[in-house]
Amino acid sequence: MKHWFLIMIILSLATLPASSQHIRWLSDSLNRQILCNLFAQASLEGLDEKDYAYPTHINIADSARINRELTSAAIAFFSDLAYGTQENRVPYDGLNYHPKCLNIGDSILDAIHEHRLATLPGRLEPHHAMYAALKRQLALLERRKLPQITDTLIARLYQLGITDTLNYTIPEDTLRNYLRRAQRKFEMLEDGTLRPGLQEELNISIEKRRYELKHALNTWRWLNCIQQEQPVIIVNIPAANLFYLHKDTVLFYTRCIVGKRATPTTPLISAVHEVILFPYWNVPHQIAVNELLPAIQSAPLDYLDYGNYQVLDKTGRVLDPATIKWQQLNKNNFPYTLRQLFGCDNALGIIKLNFFSPYSTYLHDTPNKSYFLFNSRYFSHGCIRVENVDSLAEILEPGLHPFLANAATTVCDLASDKGQLIFPLKHKVPLFILYEVAWPDASGEIRFYDDVYNKVKI
Repeated sequence: MKHWFLIMIILSLATLPASSQHIRWLSDSLNRQILCNLFAQASLEGLDEKDYAYPTHINIADSARINRELTSAAIAFFSDLAYGTQENRVPYDGLNYHPKCLNIGDSILDAIHEHRLATLPGRLEPHHAMYAALKRQLALLERRKLPQITDTLIARLYQLGITDTLNYTIPEDTLRNYLRRAQRKFEMLEDGTLRPGLQEELNISIEKRRYELKHALNTWRWLNCIQQEQPVIIVNIPAANLFYLHKDTVLFYTRCIVGKRATPTTPLISAVHEVILFPYWNVPHQIAVNELLPAIQSAPLDYLDYGNYQVLDKTGRVLDPATIKWQQLNKNNFPYTLRQLFGCDNALGIIKLNFFSPYSTYLHDTPNKSYFLFNSRYFSHGCIRVENVDSLAEILEPGLHPFLANAATTVCDLASDKGQLIFPLKHKVPLFILYEVAWPDASGEIRFYDDVYNKVKI
């Protein structure tokens, strides 16, 4: 176990009632056997049995120590079932989020008193249907471990649950149907053809697939407390999708566009605190100097006018672009900010969901809706474009409805009339931007998405 997690266990023990610090596992052979059986099945829960190891050589002199260590292991095991294994899932956590909605020590004591220790896992872990789907997929991979290493196509389809047979002489039409199922599993064009991309996904080791499923399971556990307490927005980068959840219910789902490999979206935890209608787009410096400046230099006034851009100095004062010597500027000498004015041609579209991010990341609309039709939606500079963001915005802030109820052309006209409108939310909405390769789709089916940033290491 990780060093700091051991400290957490010790602290948990210190806060337990005195009776729970002296659970008599050695004199209660039934509960001790139940606990050991649960440890032995840890892999089916997406956990590692070695994390709950305790001395196996028991003697009378060590009985008190063994009882303490079994209690410590039990707290660690049930805590991991409830909250997920403790790890740093995001580089920035603006909420300082640590789940703690259950009293694990009291839960163990109650289960022992009520003779229900064997069923305690089912009461502590999440009850969400998509969590259950992840567990089923993991159990299938665990059951279908083949006795020897094999790289045949049929064997890999069987291990992934795409076929229930190891028959290597199936008809071509049947094989094509299996390949279509595999393509659906990997969010690919379902044409039944064994293309290089599908081969690459099928060649990923089953060990890595199990790791991806275990990681996702523990992430759902980690999220369980907060989504029981309040609605949350969860964006998954590899899946390029967004769930709005509360109490195990999906209140809203939509597709997203996330950062391409060269400009990745960074995982984080924050909170949406306002909805901005008809937002400005303050062009990030790197985009301004690397992409816009060369185009501006070819025809400064025409390009800026056509794109509806303003030029601001360091104090935020709007400048006359005709007074700027554009040809003398470069990426190392550009003391300006480019700002695109509001409107339906704005890169942010007509809606921005604002939250603090050290990476200048937003959830926003886009005028280029066609990109949502792609299976692999990795096109942005790092921000997250949200399909149907207007529907999500109205859920978060019903006051937007009078503006958004108009036809699209009318909304675009309003942009030029009203300018940027800011709607502070009465209650901030926690936002989790995560990186999970094994993840549910809109129907709750578990898919394996592209490890687009090559982050999964085992």
